[in-house]
Amino acid sequence: MLKKIILIYLLLTPFFAFSESSIGVIGTYSQSLYKDTNNKPKLLPGLSYKSERLYLNFPEIGYHLIPKSRFQSLSAGLRYTPSMFDPDDSDNSNIQLLNDRDDSAMAFASYRFGPITAKLAQDISGVHNGYLGQLSLGFPIPIATWRVIPSIRYQYISGQMSNYMFGVSQSESTKTGGTISSYDAPATSRTSYGFVAFHSISKNISTMVSIRQTQYDSSIKQSPIVDNDTVNSALIGIFYKF
Repeated sequence: MLKKIILIYLLLTPFFAFSESSIGVIGTYSQSLYKDTNNKPKLLPGLSYKSERLYLNFPEIGYHLIPKSRFQSLSAGLRYTPSMFDPDDSDNSNIQLLNDRDDSAMAFASYRFGPITAKLAQDISGVHNGYLGQLSLGFPIPIATWRVIPSIRYQYISGQMSNYMFGVSQSESTKTGGTISSYDAPATSRTSYGFVAFHSISKNISTMVSIRQTQYDSSIKQSPIVDNDTVNSALIGIFYKF
């Protein structure tokens, strides 16, 4: 359950950027890629801390290698990456027999120039030994009392990471008596579109709303545990700034 909550947070918050440290609560709803898996609303914490160089934007902690400015930033750090797939969340008795996918820790390097950000992340926990590359574009637009950030993000997911997310090993297939066929997933990609909107209620309290659609490469539907290649997500939160 917690892994799914954190996953939703990862998919929906690529451009969170609080000017102060904050704590809050976020309600989310997201569709699932996996077969016979229920979609349920979730609650999760929203945590953010920033000093001159060090920052925490849960579930990521990083360090600015050069002083962050309005025009550019260069950072490196660690990101906790939850597994997308928990067999216990499925209503399908055969899928429930498959192995749990462990969470992983990924080291990353990120460079932003204006509205464009490039990021490369590599698994350092030995869970899948894969990597992903990301290119994103987002630019804040003030609208009355709101700050709206429309964004687009493209991610390339390596074969090792993709296979861990969508593959089925021969031993897992055997557990199901062959009902679920073994499958080696190739490298894939996903593109997401959406926006995040912030509104200040007072000096210390703000709200946030986000809507996002993530489209995976259609090849993932060849996996016997995947039901669709599109995820629609929504999020609303309230935060207290320190």
